[in-house]
Amino acid sequence: RKQHKKDIHAEAAKKRRRTTKKPYSRSIVGATLEVIQKKIAEKPEVRDAAREAALREIKERIKKTKDDKKAKKAEVTKSQKSQGKGAVQ
Repeated sequence: RKQHKKDIHAEAAKKRRRTTKKPYSRSIVGATLEVIQKKIAEKPEVRDAAREAALREIKERIKKTKDDKKAKKAEVTKSQKSQGKGAVQ
């Protein structure tokens, strides 16, 4: 039996593949089934437009914070220059 490897061959034949599960859509926390189906069904143009709008809004927000930081930094350096040398606080 061992010489002809009968056991190994028999076990290999017994292995069966697991059946694949069919995709089943159901609601997730925070999104109902209707909302999910709407998102799946929407056209790529609409999706791209929404993405562009979101990116634009994020970029504007980042730019605004950078401008605020720059203005604050300029204000601090201006006040330091006006104090002069050797000033004690």
